[in-house]
Amino acid sequence: MTHKKEKKLSGAFNRAIGKHGEFTIGISPRKLNDIITNQTREIDFSVPDAAYGQLSDANKRALAHLVKAAEYLDQAFLKQDHPDNIRARRKLEKAAGKGNKLAEQALKLFTMQNGVEGKDMYAKKSRPLRIFSDKKLQPGKGFYPQDLTKKELADYIVAHPEQASALLGNNTIVVREGKKLSAIPYSIAFETEMQGAAKELLAAARETDHPAFAEYLRAQAQQLVNDSDPVNGFTADKLWISNLEDSPLEFTIGRENYEDRMSSDVAAEPRVKKVLDENGIKARAKDSLSVRVGIVNKDSYAEIADYRKHLDDFGKEMPLYDQYPSKGSAGKGDKMTFADVDLVAFTGDYAAVRGGITIAQNLPNDDKLAVQLKEGSRLVFHRQVRQSVDAAAQKKFLDALVDPSQHNMFVPNSDFLFTIGHELVHSLGPRTTADGRDKNGSLGKYGSMLEENKADVGSVALTDYFVKIGKFTQEQANQIYLTWAANELPSKQPSEDEAHRYRSVMQVNYFIDKGAIKFEKGGKLSIVPEKMGQAGRDMLKEVIQIQLDGDPAKAEAFVKKWGAWNETLQYASDEKMKLKPKLYRLIRQPMREKILKQGSN
Repeated sequence: MTHKKEKKLSGAFNRAIGKHGEFTIGISPRKLNDIITNQTREIDFSVPDAAYGQLSDANKRALAHLVKAAEYLDQAFLKQDHPDNIRARRKLEKAAGKGNKLAEQALKLFTMQNGVEGKDMYAKKSRPLRIFSDKKLQPGKGFYPQDLTKKELADYIVAHPEQASALLGNNTIVVREGKKLSAIPYSIAFETEMQGAAKELLAAARETDHPAFAEYLRAQAQQLVNDSDPVNGFTADKLWISNLEDSPLEFTIGRENYEDRMSSDVAAEPRVKKVLDENGIKARAKDSLSVRVGIVNKDSYAEIADYRKHLDDFGKEMPLYDQYPSKGSAGKGDKMTFADVDLVAFTGDYAAVRGGITIAQNLPNDDKLAVQLKEGSRLVFHRQVRQSVDAAAQKKFLDALVDPSQHNMFVPNSDFLFTIGHELVHSLGPRTTADGRDKNGSLGKYGSMLEENKADVGSVALTDYFVKIGKFTQEQANQIYLTWAANELPSKQPSEDEAHRYRSVMQVNYFIDKGAIKFEKGGKLSIVPEKMGQAGRDMLKEVIQIQLDGDPAKAEAFVKKWGAWNETLQYASDEKMKLKPKLYRLIRQPMREKILKQGSN
C-alpha cells in the first residue's frame, strides 16, 4: 500500500468518525489491516447444543438475564479503563455502519482490546497499541483524573492522611473537586450500570430453579448497589465459594486489580507508606470489573477434584510453612469449589484480551474479605479456551525451538493439568507478610508478578510431589514439565508492567541457571526431568521468603536479576516471530450476541 493511498484512507476514516480535533487515527491502515487479516486468531465461544439443551427452561431464562447483567457491567469497565472508550466505540460503530472499511477494522481491534488501547504484540519491546493517537491510557487509567501524576497523588495523601483509605480503596473512583481529590464508590460512580446489572440479577434469581444460585445472585445484586459495606461483598463471595458445587450455571463478577499501576506505585512510595503504616491503612489497587457467564460441564469435574484432595498434604510441604503468620495455614483456607464451564459471555476486563486469554481462574483474590476470613476460593476453568489449539502452528513451533527427542513430551492436555496446579497453588503459601501486611500490596508493582510466579513454580513442585505419591507417572510429569517450559519461551521482550509475561522470562532464566532447562542461542530447548522439581522448589522458596518479608527493594532485586533480557531469550523471540504466529485474539461469543439481539427485539 502506497503512502499516498494510506493517507487517503486515513483521511476518509477521520472524516467518517467526525474528527474535530480528537479521535485521530494512531495506527497506519497497512498495520491495522495486517493485524486483522494476518495476525489474529479467533477463539469461538460457541456452546455445544448438548450443554445448552441440558438446562431446564427456568435456567435458560435465567441465563438470558445473566448475559444482560454482564453487558451492563461491561459499560462500567469501559469507563474504568478510559474516559473516552464508550464515545470512541460509538464513533467507530457509526462509521463502520456506513461502510468505512478502516472503521470496520478499527472496531474489530477495539473489540479485541475492549478499549482504545492494547499491547503491540509484535514490537520487540513492550509498547502500547493505540487506535487513536490522542487517547493514551494513563497509569491511573479511568480510576483517576487523567492529568493526575503519581507525585501529585503522593503529595496529596501525605497532606491529607484522613483520605488515604478512601483514595487508595479498591472500589472507588478518584475525581477532582476544585483543589480537592474525592473518592466516589463504584455504586455511585457507575450508578446506571450497577442498578441495571442488579435488576437483571434479581430477575435471574427469580427464574432459576437452583435455590442456592438464586441466593448468590441476590447477594451479588446487593453488593453492586451497596458496596460501601464490606459485608455485602463477603456474603456474595462466601455463597459463590461454598454453595454452587452443583449449580448448572456459572456467573462470576471478577473484581481483580492487575491493571492499576498508579495505586500500587504510590502506596509503595516511602512517604505514603509511612502514612499508611502509621494509620493502619491497607492500600489496595482499584478493581477492574469483569464478568463471566457460563454453563457448567459436569463430565470434567472428577479430574479437577482429584487434584484438590491432595492439596492439604502438599500445602504442609510448602517452603517456610512454619513461618507463615497464620500459624502454618496452607493459604486461602481448606474450602475450594470447582467449575469447568462452556463460556457464554466474557465482558469487562476479561474481554480485554491485550496479551493473552486465561484458561482458568482462582478467585477471590487475597485482598477480599472472604479470603481473609478463610472462606476459601472457587476455581473456574474455561473449556473453549483450552480446546482452541492450532495444531499446525504448534508443529512449526516444536520444529523450530524444541529438541526433537522431546517432541513427544509436548502434550496440550498437560497445559490444562499444569494450570489446575497453578490455580490451586494460589491457595497455598502465606496470606500476609510476616508482620501482617498485605503481601502483594507491600511489594508494590511486583506483588502480583511474584504471586503469579509463586503459582507457576508451585505447580512444578506439585507435579514432582504427585510423582512421589504415585498420582503421576514420571512420563506424565515430564509431559507437564516440557509443555510448560516450551510455552514459557517469549515472543518479545516484556515490560515489568506485564506481570504474566515478565514472570515467564524470570522462570526460564532461573531454570536454565539451575540446569533444569537446557537452552541457548542457536539451539533447541530441552528439559532435565530429574532437576525440574528441585528447581521449582528452590524458586518457590525464594519467592515465599520475599512475600513474608514484604520488602519492595528485595522484590525489585529478585525480579531484575531473573528477568534480565539476554541473547538466548532474544534468539527465542526472533525464532518464534519468524514463524509468523497469530498473537492477537478475537473472541466470538455467538450465544451472547443471540441473547442480546433477542432482548432488543
